[in-house]
Formats: sequence, structure tokens, C-alpha cells
Amino acid sequence: MDAAMQQNDPSVVAKAQRLNKPQVHAHLMEGWTRAITKLGKGKFADALEISTVALDKQLTGSMPGFDIIDKAMDACPTVLDEYIRAKGKRIVDENAVCDTDDASLLIARLLVKLQEAEHPDSPGGRNIVHSELLGMESLIRQLNGATSNWLHQIEQIRRPRSVA
Repeated sequence: MDAAMQQNDPSVVAKAQRLNKPQVHAHLMEGWTRAITKLGKGKFADALEISTVALDKQLTGSMPGFDIIDKAMDACPTVLDEYIRAKGKRIVDENAVCDTDDASLLIARLLVKLQEAEHPDSPGGRNIVHSELLGMESLIRQLNGATSNWLHQIEQIRRPRSVA
């Protein structure tokens, strides 16, 4: 795609990272190995509808077809994480609420609900009643997801780095 097309492209998708075939295979097999550890070799092979011999061939260099990759994702939804991460992407469910959605708007919406619930003229006066709390549940859960993500990032920042 030339520069002019990229400027006019309405997509928000970032530029893809180019991987060579051995890199693609290595990242896929990281996911395969994790799935085997989680499910067991026989069960993972059964989910892919292949023999354990065919699975061994994939682990040692044979590239699985897209139909097998699709079956692997059904068996272990995180099986492509390493590959997708290497591409600079992530996979989320279609209806997922992303932690990167506008957090300040989320906080503001929850703050309004909280102020209404704590207002003296609210059903519980200054005390929050069950119906008010349940009415805030979705916003609280979304904010919990966002703050959990922030805490994870903080933990990553503070984690000691190994020295080579």
C-alpha cells in the first residue's frame, strides 16, 4: 500500500510486523506447546483431528494449515497469543469492553451514578441501597477491568529486570 492510500485509509489497524516462516512457526508452536501442557498431547491432537504423530511433525517443523490453526483456537482460545503479540496485535471478543476504552469517561459516568446514589434525596438518602448499587454494576465492572489492567502495567514496570 502506498503512502497516499495509507493516509486516506480509515482503518485504525496498525502497520503489521513482517515475520518470516520460521518465526511464524516458532510463535505458533509456543501456543501449541502451551495447549499441550494444558490439555494433554492426545486431547489436543484429537481436538485438531490429527494423530499425535502428525502433531509431532508440526512441533518439529511442519507448518499447520489454516484449518488446523482454526481448530487449535477452538480447543485453546489463547493458542495464537504469541503469534498475534509478535505481529503487534491482540485478539479480543467481538463484544468485549476494552480496558483502553475512554477510562476518564467511564470514571465520570460512574461518579455521576455515585453522586446520585449518595444524594440526600435518593432512595437510601446518603446510604447506597441495593437497587442503586446494582444499577452501577456494569460501570463498576468495566472500571474494575481498567484498573486491573493499570495495576498489571504497574507490576510490569516494577518487576526486576534480569541481568544478562
